[in-house]
Amino acid sequence: MRFESSGFLPAAAVLAVVFIVHTVWRNYRFNKITFSNINSLKKSGKSVFSQAVYLPDVLKIIGIILLVIALIRPQGIRKEDKEKIKGIDIIITLDVSGSMQAEDLKPNRLEAAKDVCRQFVSGLANDRVGLVVFAGKSFSQCPLTVDYEIVKNFINLMDLKTVRIDGTAIGEALLTSVNRLEASQGSKIIILTTDGRNNRGINPVAAAQVAAAKNIKIYTIGIGKKGGANMTFFDQYGIKRQAYDRFSGKQMKWEEPDEETLKQIAGLTGGKYFRAADEQALKDIYQTIAKLEKQEIQIKVYNRYIDRFWAFLLAGVLLLLTALVLEVFKYTRVLA
Repeated sequence: MRFESSGFLPAAAVLAVVFIVHTVWRNYRFNKITFSNINSLKKSGKSVFSQAVYLPDVLKIIGIILLVIALIRPQGIRKEDKEKIKGIDIIITLDVSGSMQAEDLKPNRLEAAKDVCRQFVSGLANDRVGLVVFAGKSFSQCPLTVDYEIVKNFINLMDLKTVRIDGTAIGEALLTSVNRLEASQGSKIIILTTDGRNNRGINPVAAAQVAAAKNIKIYTIGIGKKGGANMTFFDQYGIKRQAYDRFSGKQMKWEEPDEETLKQIAGLTGGKYFRAADEQALKDIYQTIAKLEKQEIQIKVYNRYIDRFWAFLLAGVLLLLTALVLEVFKYTRVLA
């Protein structure tokens, strides 16, 4: 319990004391003059106390005390904790070029990456997430949102035909992602997953420098096993076949990620580079990133105050009204 308007207490207390003293003194003088000899009281059959105590004045005194208490606003205290969580804005930037059909990750690189991205999004809370896809060109697949089901639906829709122009435009993909995050106010990160080398558009290192200038952190993931994955294709009958070089006769492989460039991109922006050689490694990488970017929960403790003065105010007013009614009733009887 506390009193919100305790500053009024001295003045209110003085007025209440003056009223109470005046009332008691008036009642004392009245009874002293009227009943100088208590023999008459004994004959009346009523106690000296019942004749000397004037009930309306007692009610007035109690009523005034209650009003004074109401005036200084008594409040109940309810302690509450409120979690204040600062969210992160995340852009998942995913390579959907032809090489993502390689099957060194099961069922293939793209499907493995999509599965991990869905799990990553499902584990988010209070963070906005968006999607950028790229091959020879890049575009925003989903804007920043906290509707994680929509994001997962967009992930499901990704395939090797999402971007019609083949190639690996890493720099352009980073700039598209940066543009999506430019208006964000909190922490901003890009998670770039690719299995190739930049062969179209702008230099990815230059794009990383732009991101760094805008305080955007980039985590890069090179996907694919060491040594590269065997290249396959479907023939005119829909049969999957191994690809061989027509001159050397050697089996062709998809090229490996450009690790040096991916490390440089991450280093320029304060992020990290990871290599995902299999499905479990890719899953572990996304979990690691989630832990690295986990924000501290700031718990703000505050007290909520609930006014209690209404009960005192109502009781005080009722007592004063009762005293007034009793005085009017007594005065009417005297006149009668």
